[in-house]
Amino acid sequence: MQSGPVAGPRPASVNAKAAVVLDVPSRAWLYDKRGDVPMYPASTTKLMTAILLVTHLEPDDPVYVSSTAAHQHRVRLGVRAGTVMRAEDALHAVLMKSANDVAYAVAETIGGSEQGFARMMNVKARLIGCRHTNFITPNGLHDDDHLSSAHDIALITAEAVRYPRIVQALQARQYVIEGRHIRNGNRMIYLEQTSFGRVIGGKTGYTSKAMYCLALAAEQHGRVRVSVVLGAPRKSLMYRETRRLLEYAAKLDPSAQPESG
Repeated sequence: MQSGPVAGPRPASVNAKAAVVLDVPSRAWLYDKRGDVPMYPASTTKLMTAILLVTHLEPDDPVYVSSTAAHQHRVRLGVRAGTVMRAEDALHAVLMKSANDVAYAVAETIGGSEQGFARMMNVKARLIGCRHTNFITPNGLHDDDHLSSAHDIALITAEAVRYPRIVQALQARQYVIEGRHIRNGNRMIYLEQTSFGRVIGGKTGYTSKAMYCLALAAEQHGRVRVSVVLGAPRKSLMYRETRRLLEYAAKLDPSAQPESG
């Protein structure tokens, strides 16, 4: 990653435990607060699950729901054990509804087991440059050893939005899965206009230990920028600080060589 002095305004202080903004084309960090500190990533984990889904399954391929998958902790889509889903429906359930049951079903279908899928997740994380990630679960439900960093979640988000199937699911506001109507849980998707560019898509996350998390990709100056906020104390603050960080990034000269700061 590049580093060097940043020209231009500094953003207001961020209350979240960690936050970064990544300029994807240059791989430069436009903002960095504790970006390398391993933390609980909650459901931002599901961006990696989605990457493995679209790279291993075609849209009409089956995803099998086991009893273990069906009984994952909430939030769930509510599919019964023995159900077979289309992979594309599973992708939308994972990214829009943040369905823990479906994410687990994807893991078992692709990796054979949660442990096998976790190995695949961690290999992919290393390949895209993650240095502080150790995935244990496919859905981000709490495990003391399930960790990532704001830097790494930004890299995973940047990788995820390279896939049109993922972007389509991230941008969908409503979707129907076998008669179930679901809505996208990311409020940023519903913004008609923003002060920081075009929203591409992102993933929220929450557990009591991770607190509120959001990874969001946006287009600014014709470039993809990724904001990550981990450990915000309130949901409203998670959204507010994401907006603040991207507004700050939008003011920067695209040719600037920013610094981790």
